[in-house]
Amino acid sequence: MSGAARGGSQADARCFLALLPDDASRAALQRCRESLERANSGAPRGLRWVEPAALHLTLRFLGESGSAQIDYFKHMLPTLAHALPAIDARRYGIWPNRARPRLLVLELETDASLSQLAAECEMHARKAGFAPEPRDFRAHVTLARLRPGCALGILPNPPPAFTFDTIALMRSTLAQPAATYTELAREPLAST
Repeated sequence: MSGAARGGSQADARCFLALLPDDASRAALQRCRESLERANSGAPRGLRWVEPAALHLTLRFLGESGSAQIDYFKHMLPTLAHALPAIDARRYGIWPNRARPRLLVLELETDASLSQLAAECEMHARKAGFAPEPRDFRAHVTLARLRPGCALGILPNPPPAFTFDTIALMRSTLAQPAATYTELAREPLAST
């Protein structure tokens, strides 16, 4: 289903597959924000926090998706809803680097089960007609967007682990001051 095959229908949407944190982990991510603000004497200028309801781990960004591709992933979500253990946090990171800061992220460990799930999402993306993802999967949760010149000092140790309980097909709508995310479909992860 190439872009030409899809055409420019109104059903086209910028989509991605994501893991959504459970309530306790979402609250822990909010505490991460608070500890970062305390460690850096309040919110530095040029930093825009991601709203707690929008926090997620992207498994595969799909980009412009036609209605047939969206339907495919709605149908496939139950097959991707594997049980996952809690995911360990590694550290806070500034991407791509401190010299050119764009994102403040919480980097997560990528264990075998998470790697397998990301690989399955990649396989299904290709089956649905998307080009191969050129970058390696890097498990992370974006906490804030940084403007040029935003300086963050101390990055304290993050909480040890997070639990994700849902896989979702999300639509991203570009807007100011930040993109908005809408769930198109969701599936609870299997219990461990």
